[in-house]
Amino acid sequence: MTASPLRTDSFDLEQLIPVTRGGVRLRPWFVFAFVVILAFFGLIFSRVSLDRSGFELDDLDTQIAIEEARHWDLRLEVARLQDPNRITAIAIGSGLVYPEERIAIEVPGIASEGLDDDYRWAQLKAVLTAQP
Repeated sequence: MTASPLRTDSFDLEQLIPVTRGGVRLRPWFVFAFVVILAFFGLIFSRVSLDRSGFELDDLDTQIAIEEARHWDLRLEVARLQDPNRITAIAIGSGLVYPEERIAIEVPGIASEGLDDDYRWAQLKAVLTAQP
C-alpha cells in the first residue's frame, strides 16, 4: 500500500468561521448590548434619583413636624402670657389700680368741639376696631 499523496486542494478555514466584512454581522449584537447596558444604567440612575427625592421628602416631613410642634408651643406660651388673672396679679403688684373717681382735665387755649360725647365715643370705637 502506498501512501496517499497530499491533497493539493487544502481545506479552507474560512468555510468554518464566517469572515465578516467590516463587522456587518456582529454590529447589531454590539448595538443591542450597548442599548441594554445603557438602559440598565438609566434604570439605576432613575432609582437613585427617586431615592434621593424620597430622602429629601423625609427630611422635609421631619422639619415640618418640628416647626409645627414649635408653633403649638409658642401658641401655648402666648395663651399663658395673655391670661387675665396673671395680668391682673402683675398689675396689682406694680401698683396699677383703677381710679376711684374720674378727673376731667382742661387745657386752656383749646376750644371744645361741641360734639356729643356719645358720638365721639362711637367715632373712637370705629377707629379702634377698624385697625388690625
